[in-house]
Amino acid sequence: MTGTWKLKGERKLEILFAVFVLGIWVFWAYILPFNEGPDEHMRSLIVKYIVEYGKLPTGYQQEILDPLWGFTYGFRPILPQMAEALLVRIALVFTRDAFALLFAGRMASVLCGLVYLIYVRGISRRLFERRSLAWLFTLAAVCMPGVSFLFTYLNCDSMALMAAAMILYYLIRGTEDGFSIPVCVKLAVSLSVCVLSYYNAYGFLITSVLVFAGVFWERRRQGETCGAEFWKKGFLILGIVLLLAGWWFVRNYILYDGDFLGLRTQELCAEQYAADRLKPSNRQTYRNLGLSLWDMLVHSNWVYCVAQSFIGVLGPLWYMLNKWVYIGYGLFFLAGWAQSAVELLGWLGKIFRKEAGTDRARLLWHLGMLTAVLVPNVLNFWYSYATDYQAQGRYSMPMLLPFLYYTVQGLGNFISMAERKWGEKAHRAAGLAVRCLCGAICAVLLGCLTHVMWPAYKNVENKMDGVVYTEEEIRDRLNGVI
Repeated sequence: MTGTWKLKGERKLEILFAVFVLGIWVFWAYILPFNEGPDEHMRSLIVKYIVEYGKLPTGYQQEILDPLWGFTYGFRPILPQMAEALLVRIALVFTRDAFALLFAGRMASVLCGLVYLIYVRGISRRLFERRSLAWLFTLAAVCMPGVSFLFTYLNCDSMALMAAAMILYYLIRGTEDGFSIPVCVKLAVSLSVCVLSYYNAYGFLITSVLVFAGVFWERRRQGETCGAEFWKKGFLILGIVLLLAGWWFVRNYILYDGDFLGLRTQELCAEQYAADRLKPSNRQTYRNLGLSLWDMLVHSNWVYCVAQSFIGVLGPLWYMLNKWVYIGYGLFFLAGWAQSAVELLGWLGKIFRKEAGTDRARLLWHLGMLTAVLVPNVLNFWYSYATDYQAQGRYSMPMLLPFLYYTVQGLGNFISMAERKWGEKAHRAAGLAVRCLCGAICAVLLGCLTHVMWPAYKNVENKMDGVVYTEEEIRDRLNGVI
């Protein structure tokens, strides 16, 4: 798993890439009018409240209530909005301009993107020995349009992605050094950020447990006595997470009559204050209509819309990319996962046959990675089925890194097979193909800014005149009507 390559000029290339990506994100954040990112209006109300009152709002706070949907995001973890409010407070020292303050808040998402980029590079070096594949993983994880968009406006997704990258990095480090105390502490801090950012990223909590247990399982199988160490380090991680993140759920428990997640109380709030058509009991969901999960899966465009917006549908789900972008990314994902599936099935066969030399820790590693892929999609699907039909790829975005791990690993396995069969010619052809793919990924991101975002917003005079879109517009866009 550990890559050892170090090439001259690599650090310079990384700096140039960081400057390229950050330049795009900052400019994107600057030209984007207010509320042209999904849910930015409701997130901004929390930021405004914290800045004005110097304290955290409760979910009941009328100042942050959306009159259309009848609820607030104050019931859910708001660490991203706390970071955004901090930057706004700093900006207030220098300016009172409304858009300048919004732009300052958006810099929290950009900074999350920078930290995410740094950790992704660390992950790529450790997962892929081939320099070209490490860069392909990096570029796919950072430059995919749907990902980059999240690092340009007020949201929770940017911090969740950052936390996911941190967690994955320290899990890899833990597999390398047996989870040393420093790695355990850093993993715990990363988990705490994840817990306070976004519920859809919670699959990484399960992933962490599985990978952590797998390392000690394999050590014990090899004859080590590590039971006490397992419990000591496990409780250390748990204790730090409870200390850093547990306060939020205790607060919820006290404020909302035992509802420590806040979701039940949020639904009750929406039932009371939402417009009639948007009350949870009146929403036209598949569950409310008496239809099954299977009905939604096969008789709706949910999978197509989620996949498309996962790759990138920009603005308030208004701006589609060229169809070849979706086709290209789709083929990239399909080719990698097809090969990874074959490899995984073969490897599992060796495990169950108990062949010599198989690493049992790898079993829980793969279970953990697949869990991190599965959980956000299950939560996304269930939310659309039971709560509100919103087929958005950003709700599945926490799966990105493990998803790309199998994509790029699958392509790497295919390249290795080709090289064994055809030798140096295959090696040169594969290297050229990967470089072209990396170039195409960068070009697509740049094109999103120059050919989609800039033409859409270059003539907007007052970027604070944000439009609050109606539920009909949002639903029609999600269903591909507009």
